[in-house]
Amino acid sequence: MIKYIHGDLFSHTPIKKGAISILCHSCNCRGVWGGGIAAVFRRKYPIANRIYEDYCDEYRSQPTKLLGTTQLILPEKDSEPLIACLFTSDMSGSGILPPHEIVHYTDLALQDLVKQLKHLQSQDKNIEVTDNEKLVVNMPKINSGIFNVPWDQTEAVLNKYPDVHFNVYVID
Repeated sequence: MIKYIHGDLFSHTPIKKGAISILCHSCNCRGVWGGGIAAVFRRKYPIANRIYEDYCDEYRSQPTKLLGTTQLILPEKDSEPLIACLFTSDMSGSGILPPHEIVHYTDLALQDLVKQLKHLQSQDKNIEVTDNEKLVVNMPKINSGIFNVPWDQTEAVLNKYPDVHFNVYVID
């Protein structure tokens, strides 16, 4: 299920007190939150940015191995969200991947995200869920900025996950 919310992604708070909210965005494999919404994540969560950089640095010789995976960055403080980095594109000398490849890697990364979140839930982490027990994932219109993927293509992928409630934040 997709719910569109007009407002600031970073203003999201879980409905259930004490639950961990999930903020999700699409990332490159080079360890650079340089532009778009990623730059906002870098400024708001500098420790998470460093964790992301270090993680990507482990794959420096073969960064494309990250494509189609998700890195979960657990909150440092109770008041912070869990950050989900979907590795959907790579920026190399030839530029950004074509939209159909980014959409494919988005699907794979979402599969990985759901698997990891369910594992966290099994470890007694209080991940935000709706009343009908769907995982809640908050995101902007991923891939539609710098990666230049038409939103309807990414939206079709999100609709393949009926057990996830996606809050997609849009700013007018």
